[in-house]
Amino acid sequence: MQGIQVVPLTEEHREGCAELLADRYARQRAAEPLLPEIERFGPHIPETGGVVALRGGKLVAYVAGELQGDTATVGFAGCAALVAEAVRDCFATLAVEWGVRRFAVAVPASDRDLLDAWFRLAFGCQFYWGVRPSEEIAPAGADVLIRPATPEDLEAEFEAERILWELQTLSPSFSGREAPSLDQFRVEWDELLAQPETYAPFVAERDGRAVGHSLLYHRPAGDLRVPEANLDLAHMVTLPEVRGTGVGRALTEHALTYAAVHDCRSVTIDWRSVNLLASRFWPRRGFRPQYLRLYRAIP
Repeated sequence: MQGIQVVPLTEEHREGCAELLADRYARQRAAEPLLPEIERFGPHIPETGGVVALRGGKLVAYVAGELQGDTATVGFAGCAALVAEAVRDCFATLAVEWGVRRFAVAVPASDRDLLDAWFRLAFGCQFYWGVRPSEEIAPAGADVLIRPATPEDLEAEFEAERILWELQTLSPSFSGREAPSLDQFRVEWDELLAQPETYAPFVAERDGRAVGHSLLYHRPAGDLRVPEANLDLAHMVTLPEVRGTGVGRALTEHALTYAAVHDCRSVTIDWRSVNLLASRFWPRRGFRPQYLRLYRAIP
């Protein structure tokens, strides 16, 4: 961009970056009031791995991130701009410095200018982070019993996990990730059941058979996404043969009710935009996008 100078993000720029982020976030919360309240923005800005864009000596944009394996990742606080176009100049510099060919960036769902800048860098939407209010909902009568999971549910939970992983590998998701083995899952399951203050797994039964599963998670607050008094619907799956019969809806309404009676104001979730089932189901249940995870991989 003509007149733009891109330089490393140093301590002298942090106050200006915090002001840009505060302005961006004020617009976000005007669009989505269930985002957390943030008082100080400086501590959220990454301390390394960033650049700023200057025009006439004035800071007009910054991008900052970190390498996570073979992917350069820009988080919830990693990007803000007075001039959105300057984000493209920042990325052009950082992409060379990072030296990788995979990139992921979290962009506010309501910020059209930032989204446009990243889309014009050949990024596409990979998944959504979403939120909605909790709510006490009377059971819909889908002939489903929802109960807490127990150690005896290990094999049924593993089968549900396998179904979910396989679904993610199919077209059009093509995740390419391998499902955990039964031994790996057993370790994870034991750790999960040992932390009831953090995790709450549930089973949906119909005629005495487990046909669906959900996992509620008291996800820690403190970032620019998760509000206080929030519960995360971390995992939900139903058996293929019962989809469309109300099991998924019953599990979702149970999660919303559980959150409400446990004094949680909101429920967060994330879903892959390329998962056809999830990307249609969750918005219908009232979940609103907070951020989009944009992704680019260079062949």
